Amino acid sequence: MPDRFPESTDRQVATGGAAWALMVVFFIGQAVAQAASTVPYSLWSNYISDLGNTGCGPFALGTYHTVVCTPLSGVMNATFVVSGLLTLAGAVGTRRAWPKRRLTAVGLVLLGLAGAGQVLVGFRPENVDITLHGVGALFGIGGGNLGVLLVGLGVWRADRLMGVLSVVVGVVGLVAFVLLGSAQALGLGIGLVERVAGYPLVAWLIGAGAFLFWSATSAGRRRALA
Repeated sequence: MPDRFPESTDRQVATGGAAWALMVVFFIGQAVAQAASTVPYSLWSNYISDLGNTGCGPFALGTYHTVVCTPLSGVMNATFVVSGLLTLAGAVGTRRAWPKRRLTAVGLVLLGLAGAGQVLVGFRPENVDITLHGVGALFGIGGGNLGVLLVGLGVWRADRLMGVLSVVVGVVGLVAFVLLGSAQALGLGIGLVERVAGYPLVAWLIGAGAFLFWSATSAGRRRALA
């Protein structure tokens, strides 16, 4: 039997899709925390995590030096936690929708771990425990993009458009994540490179989630009318 996508359009898929679609909170939380910053914050040169820094003053990480202070750092950290839980819930809830292939299974596991990584980032801000924060970011961004790439390869035969979009997002995100450590040496803004690594991933979750939610709810209405 040939692969098809989505393979299932039940209530669980609708719930999982809704969880991913609600990832818009990731952008909203950042905008709120950034608006409250009492020092200049740059999308080009500041890490996203600087908005979750619970201190006010200089912050250094290797060759990276900046001054951070946002009274709403708790909003940013809560956003990381909520986004992580939504990512995990979506990976679990939508699993029946994807073709039953090893690539998609591994990809969804990585996306679930990416969600757990985001939660860790929120609970361990950069100025509290940079080691655990970094582990969370590794899974949240690096693992998440690898998960999207594998899901894209797994769904390729069933839905070429979803496959292409997923592979492109995964590859771009992984390349940017690898370049993050040498961004300054390359004359690139750390903030810009991190956003290239992370924002397409979040956008993919929102888009894929909205599509699966729409597919499942539409199918549910057709079943009810049958």
